[in-house]
Amino acid sequence: MREFEVARFSTLPEAELAAALLQRHGISARLPDRDMATMLPHLHIAIGGIRVVAPEGRITEARDIVQRAREGAFAADVDENSGDWTLEATQGKVGDLDEAEITGVLGPAKKIGAVAIVVMAMFYLLVSCPA
Repeated sequence: MREFEVARFSTLPEAELAAALLQRHGISARLPDRDMATMLPHLHIAIGGIRVVAPEGRITEARDIVQRAREGAFAADVDENSGDWTLEATQGKVGDLDEAEITGVLGPAKKIGAVAIVVMAMFYLLVSCPA
């Protein structure tokens, strides 16, 4: 069965949580980028984040669940007056990569770096070439 991308996340723990949430809802979700994110964590932003994938037949449902999680639909209601000790729930988004992060946060710096390397290589060739 084919798998499609449900969402991308900026950190491995967020992607793991999303996959666990989907699995709790009966969707066979997995992280094809887990090994890369574990062995080379500095590269996961370069490839656009850590993907969570699910089977083709459940992709719409999976994307809906992740969207609801990002909106805080699964956040625990905390009664501040109960007096019970609870971990503070932080309202907000889960896995909030935007388009700029998917294409790379360095953007123009990558292009400038590539041009600088080419110019330095050409300079080296010109200088080291016998006259």
